[in-house]
Amino acid sequence: MPRHTFTHNNEFAEETISKMISTDEVMNDCILHKDSYVKSALDVNQADGLDGIDVAPNQGKLFYLLAKLVNAKNILEVGTLGGYSAVWLAKALPSNGKLNTLELDQRQSEVARANIERAGFEDKVEVRIGPALL
Repeated sequence: MPRHTFTHNNEFAEETISKMISTDEVMNDCILHKDSYVKSALDVNQADGLDGIDVAPNQGKLFYLLAKLVNAKNILEVGTLGGYSAVWLAKALPSNGKLNTLELDQRQSEVARANIERAGFEDKVEVRIGPALL
């Protein structure tokens, strides 16, 4: 059988990818962003011009689930950016839990603090500015 028989039709591949992206968007909107402050953190980070290197929504949810699974009470995050993953992690903490997140950049830490406060987690999260390692 000729090799080209097994290659994908480009139109089929594009349609499949489009469907996958649509499915991801539905999952993210319906399952992952039930709390408006979680989605808001991503929107604020983008509006404030931060690098688009936030964790993906499904990764944020995974962080949340892992922290819940191990019943985390104290979490250390290295690299805060705009606080998107910090919001997911703080959401998983019990009322007496604590998240310390380390950020080198002053501006990013200010955006993170605003996102964390907007989410109502300022009592659980401490954003520290400076290098993670000395």
